[in-house]
Amino acid sequence: WFSVVVFEKLGQEKNLLLMPDSTNVERPGFSFSEKEVQENVKAIIEKVKGRVIIGSFSSLFERLIYIIMACEELGKKVAVEGRSMKTNIEIAKELGLLKVKTGTLISTEEIDDYPDDRIVILATGAQGDDFAALMRISQKEHKAVKIRKGDTVLLSSSVIPGNEKSVQKLKDNLSRLGAKIIHYG
Repeated sequence: WFSVVVFEKLGQEKNLLLMPDSTNVERPGFSFSEKEVQENVKAIIEKVKGRVIIGSFSSLFERLIYIIMACEELGKKVAVEGRSMKTNIEIAKELGLLKVKTGTLISTEEIDDYPDDRIVILATGAQGDDFAALMRISQKEHKAVKIRKGDTVLLSSSVIPGNEKSVQKLKDNLSRLGAKIIHYG
């Protein structure tokens, strides 16, 4: 809804050119709409029995807001990991784009205070970035989040060309630790 409002407003101005870019633009066909992605993510969060760890770009405001709101609706607690992710969630709250009840957002230090099926962790690093939260989790280097059998990791982004090896390394690490992995494929 956020991007629709922004683009609608921009469309009312006298624009000469729109130059968007898109990952995997060279692939023929169509990609899923953001609404379809959101519905699929919500269904995964709702159906998964254990913890859900979602790796995403911290710049996907609309998706992050939707995920948090869906979690609140489903009675889930959300922990946010990664500096840019935390910063952007705070910005969304300050701008009034994200309005959640007290207790929906929790720290990662609190995740063990709740049953696994009520925990969703939003983390940076779906592209296998070496120092992002998800890679640190996959390498057992994160201070608060340790992968357990029964965890599901959702990589909520397409692989950017050139990142294939680092994403595969991330998936291999997570798999070895016992996580189930879901990705766009």
